[in-house]
Amino acid sequence: MTDRDMTGRRWLPVAAGAALAAALPLLAGCATAPAGDIAAASQRQDGVIPFASVTAARDDGTGDYLLNWVAPDAGRVTVYAGHDPAAIGRDHAVGAGDAVGSIRVSGLAPGKRWFFALVPERGAPLVIADRGLHLPSVHNLRDIGGYRTSDGRWVKMGLIYRSDQLDKVSEADLAAMGDLGIRLVADLRTESERQREPDRLPAGAEPLVLDVAADSQGSLGGDMRKAMAAITAGKGAEMLTEANRDFVSLGSAKTAYRTLLDRLDAPDAGPTLYHCTAGKDRTGWATAVILTLLGVPRETVMADYLASNDYLRAKNEKAIAGMAKMGLSVPRENLEPVLGVRAEYLQAAFDEVDKRFGSFDAYLKQGLGLGDAEIEALRTRYLAGRPA
Repeated sequence: MTDRDMTGRRWLPVAAGAALAAALPLLAGCATAPAGDIAAASQRQDGVIPFASVTAARDDGTGDYLLNWVAPDAGRVTVYAGHDPAAIGRDHAVGAGDAVGSIRVSGLAPGKRWFFALVPERGAPLVIADRGLHLPSVHNLRDIGGYRTSDGRWVKMGLIYRSDQLDKVSEADLAAMGDLGIRLVADLRTESERQREPDRLPAGAEPLVLDVAADSQGSLGGDMRKAMAAITAGKGAEMLTEANRDFVSLGSAKTAYRTLLDRLDAPDAGPTLYHCTAGKDRTGWATAVILTLLGVPRETVMADYLASNDYLRAKNEKAIAGMAKMGLSVPRENLEPVLGVRAEYLQAAFDEVDKRFGSFDAYLKQGLGLGDAEIEALRTRYLAGRPA
């Protein structure tokens, strides 16, 4: 059945059974709150967010957004839209549904990122958005928020971004990145990478060099000859497995990741982006560290890591075709392990944490030098809701 909201936008309730299987984390609050109170409510830490799962995804073909949620105890859910995740008012209702539901939203103006506040009859609200930014010149740019933690809180969206290289950003995409309000861009690459492919930064963003591999003597440190020798010999998977261990053990890596966390916790911290070249290895471990610190379950952290394979698919296919045109005779089966990610790569880093420190908490405290107060401050800043 098709209906329209008060603004004339179309929304389509979908069968609860289908939504339950596909849905992911979402939002909640009081649908009877006075106008303008949604944003204030979403910033409070004193309410339990009742959504068990939610997804928000933009259809590139139509520009529509499909939202799915599961919130058994939420009651009726009303959805609002806006560009500022901290100030979504009551003048942009785009649909409604039951505790388990789905809506398709069409007619939203293109050009800027849309956030959605899901406001339930019972519980606190949460703001969600499509995690991907859909920028054609920055394939792996995405928000690391919108994940549910083990204790029922949610990682806030619009505050921390990960991406691949920024040297080839188009003017249009650079403007779109500027609309995100990014204040800091942390570059995790080596000196040779930075010199060869210097960043293009959005207006108002401060650059920060955090060379994860500065202490590496191997391919991780930017030795392309060693890297290509390993790839040509079919040892790319072994190379990246070892690299992920180095992300945990190298002094430069520990310094880089600790500094990134410090900047995320700085009093004046704004939206932050960190990146490497493909946005999957050094950036992948940075994301795993942040999400695990915030309490996101390991299986969710792994899923976010593996999502690079989807975001980078078109870019990687172009790279393989380009190498073929250049006459480089590296078999595709040798290239694929290094162009993408595998679960065993990230698992190698977690295994190294256990081997060297005994637990992830000990890695945060002994390896990265974080104290309990600093860890709690990061959770307070980047998590929404009260533990369930």
